[in-house]
Amino acid sequence: MKKRHPFKPIIFQHSKSMLIGTLPPETTPFYFSNTSKTRLWDILYAIDSNESTVPKNKYLISDVEKIQILNNLSLSLADIILEYDRRDMNSVQDSDIIPYAYLDIKSLIEDSQITKLLFLYKNAALWFLHSLKEVDPVPINQIRNEIHSTEFLTFNLNGRDISCTVLPMPLNRGKKAETMIYKLGVYRELIQV
Repeated sequence: MKKRHPFKPIIFQHSKSMLIGTLPPETTPFYFSNTSKTRLWDILYAIDSNESTVPKNKYLISDVEKIQILNNLSLSLADIILEYDRRDMNSVQDSDIIPYAYLDIKSLIEDSQITKLLFLYKNAALWFLHSLKEVDPVPINQIRNEIHSTEFLTFNLNGRDISCTVLPMPLNRGKKAETMIYKLGVYRELIQV
């Protein structure tokens, strides 16, 4: 059964960057808020508070506080999947997503000041690249990996260059040597204007 993404994109006119994910689990109350394993709000809170360490459990702060952090950091937020089904509604795996429509990111940011698209997961970036081909959406396992570096694309939109970068995943796990402190540094460097 076709479903629509549960949250609207969060866009601020003064945003310079946009964080882009894939799709939240069915039970999540807000973007990246379903579990302590997802550390996005911990990282963003640390940047906003100018902390040198990454706190825990900031996924529990209110949605209003989360939106304020995004606003403070001049960040917008959206997911690439707009309409979908899941092979297993309890799954948190992107491999179980059956996409029917992508969010039109280019149209969404067309009249904004955004110059950086920061992808929280490689799959979000792959689906974004696929969306640019203007073909029907497909499951992630049907998309060839066309990303071989963290900054993988720059395109022009209304006279401004838009850079596309894959961030380290905002999870406790990750590639070897990608500690939470390392991830905080990368996010801080790319988010700060």
